[in-house]
Amino acid sequence: MAPNFFGYWIGDLPAVCELHFCSFLHHHPDETYELWLDVDQASSVRVASLQWILSHPAIRVRRFSLNHLIEKYIATGPVTAYEKAAGLKKLGRKLHCTLLPNWGLQKVWRNPKMGLRYKHSSWLFRGFMSNKVYRGDLARCLIPLEHYGGPSLYTDLDICFMSNLTSLCGQRGFAYRWEDFDFANTAILSLPGPELVKRIVEIGKKRECFDPWILFTEATCAELGIRLHDTRDFDPLWDPRSILHGSSSHFFEPRSSPEADLAALEAETHLAIHWHNNWHTVPAPDSLYCGLLRKCRAVS
Repeated sequence: MAPNFFGYWIGDLPAVCELHFCSFLHHHPDETYELWLDVDQASSVRVASLQWILSHPAIRVRRFSLNHLIEKYIATGPVTAYEKAAGLKKLGRKLHCTLLPNWGLQKVWRNPKMGLRYKHSSWLFRGFMSNKVYRGDLARCLIPLEHYGGPSLYTDLDICFMSNLTSLCGQRGFAYRWEDFDFANTAILSLPGPELVKRIVEIGKKRECFDPWILFTEATCAELGIRLHDTRDFDPLWDPRSILHGSSSHFFEPRSSPEADLAALEAETHLAIHWHNNWHTVPAPDSLYCGLLRKCRAVS
């Protein structure tokens, strides 16, 4: 059974996302894709180069309220209640981290790579509205819980598909390892069905945190049967053998031998390429990004 492919965005969709959609269509000619636009902050598709996705038969743009799903499944009250006293929260976090490091530790998660994350019940929690990255962490779990009765495959919009991922979506879920750490990068998250989604949301509610380094630890993924792919499968930035190793800028910068470099990149056989944000980057015409975009456009 093919998964429900989907992505999420909040705000104006950036032009650089074109490769995401074109590469999906190129490698998944028989599948459809749903883009969920978060209406709580007036999300839209304004840029001229992306208007085609609004009418493409294999892409469905859906508008929804993430706040509604948060209030239904996660929050103990209105989402807006978590945003109050922002100035006092900022001062409180500063006091906690500098002057009173042991204060409030029962309401915090600490990670050596990512720092402190305050639980939802802590008054120092930043809230559900202002942190767009955290809203994305919630959306990839709550959308399939609410809308998909079968398997789903979530992808961030800074992903270029390099293969058809349908065959990877079996009875187990999958993500991939975040660099060499003991937790997942959920820029790609495959969920085989609603039962696993429910378990993930239950764990997230219990931990009061949906950050992947808290929710999708290696131990939790093993408990849930979620496979962690090698980092290089989806993230050549961290692959020493890749021509993209070391900096996501390598994907967008000009190349002296663009055709040869593109062939070399494809020979690396990554399943996908995570280009790590770069939402406002303008790719050089002879970049690897533009080479892949031209190739994918020829089919999509």
